[in-house]
Amino acid sequence: EGAAKAKERQDQAAKTLTEIQQKATQAQTVAQQMTTALTAATTEVTTATQAKTTADQGATTANTALKTATTDQWRQVLQRFRSESPALRRVILDQTLSNSERTAALLDQIAAGAIAASELDRTQADRLSKHPDEAIRKRVAALIGSSVSADRAKVLADYQPVLKLAGDPQRGREVFAKQCASCHRVGDLGVNVAPDISDSRVKSSAQILTDILQPNRAIDNNYIGYVVVTKDGQSLTGVLSAETANSVTLKQAEGKTATLLRSEIETLRSTGVSLMPEGLEKNIPPESMADLVSFIKNWRYL
Repeated sequence: EGAAKAKERQDQAAKTLTEIQQKATQAQTVAQQMTTALTAATTEVTTATQAKTTADQGATTANTALKTATTDQWRQVLQRFRSESPALRRVILDQTLSNSERTAALLDQIAAGAIAASELDRTQADRLSKHPDEAIRKRVAALIGSSVSADRAKVLADYQPVLKLAGDPQRGREVFAKQCASCHRVGDLGVNVAPDISDSRVKSSAQILTDILQPNRAIDNNYIGYVVVTKDGQSLTGVLSAETANSVTLKQAEGKTATLLRSEIETLRSTGVSLMPEGLEKNIPPESMADLVSFIKNWRYL
């Protein structure tokens, strides 16, 4: 009997040791996975930092050069505007607004449709609307005031009753997953390609609805769409997320990325509009739109 108990204790000890070894192996595997993930994240951060440094250096150099550009040279700069990076486009716009002749040249390009009025952020648009030259102020009112198409204005007006409906955020989550998650992330749903819309606490339902129906009303320059045509005939669209002297990287829907050597690129042009398409309401009836707005507004409370 004593031998049987000793054998039982020995078997139990062996079983316990085996379990400890299994847990140790599992812990080691998890640690290796975390190390791999950390290494990948560190590499991504380093790459992004290097890209930002390159862009900042290029913008600084361009800023210095543009200050001494003549009016004719400036017109040439504006003609190439859509081919420039987001950082350089911001420098060009800021420099443009510092001079009345340059501002007039910019308004000429906007009037011709070569530069979208949506390229101007709210601060820049406000500067133009308060310009000391009355003629420029009048042009700005006509051009920027009409930057929202009649079609988009009508759609927003038609969808105002949505704001009076009691939306269901749970159903709205399903609408978001189907219509928005390929570019936007809210909580644990979707991917970060487009601007972050998750911090919606300070936004009214009316603002959220407007952002959905009029995506080009106000665009962060970092999220304006680009089209790249390669020398072998490929056409790719996305947000310009990184660039170096030798390559550019596009961030695309569903979190995909495409990195291209500059030597492979035939043309690189800004679309002047958001990557988010207009007309989303065609796939979202009013009741579902109310659900979507409710989800974006209230997702953190679900």
